[in-house]
Amino acid sequence: MKLEISTPQQPRRDTSHDRLSVLRDAHRTLIALADGAGSAAGAQAAAARTVNELARCFRNGTLPDNPRDWEMVLETIDHVVFSDPVAGETSALVMLVQQGVVVGASVGDSLAYIIPPAGDARLLTARYRKEPCIGTGMARPIGFGPVRLEGKLITRRTGRRNSGDSPFATATTAA
Repeated sequence: MKLEISTPQQPRRDTSHDRLSVLRDAHRTLIALADGAGSAAGAQAAAARTVNELARCFRNGTLPDNPRDWEMVLETIDHVVFSDPVAGETSALVMLVQQGVVVGASVGDSLAYIIPPAGDARLLTARYRKEPCIGTGMARPIGFGPVRLEGKLITRRTGRRNSGDSPFATATTAA
């Protein structure tokens, strides 16, 4: 199965707190999304640190294939970010796609949906939950999956599904 990913254009001057990393090898794709909370530089640092830690997991080959282990990965990252004196808080979403199946976890208000070719969208992540975010030392990630990926996988940086926000990343399966 081939996975095609599209993301919105990044602004020329990056002042947003959003961070996205899409990493691939021959058999799997990791999608890591973080949206820093607040307006301080700490939000940018927290989002960047979170995505960098998830990318490090990919490079080290430490990618869980069950939701509970992804929850533990995000809990560990929460403590890493909490101990960083520069970092603030961030929401996070991590998804591993391999062999046509998606599994992962989220904390905060980042959401993921599967939109099948026919039928209604299926929410993978927990409903909108603003706190506690990564960087508080008290984050409570919620895992999801494994779920067969048929159709489009949509991520959003906000929990307000009908707010008019465009998707942050869209992954489409292709034969």
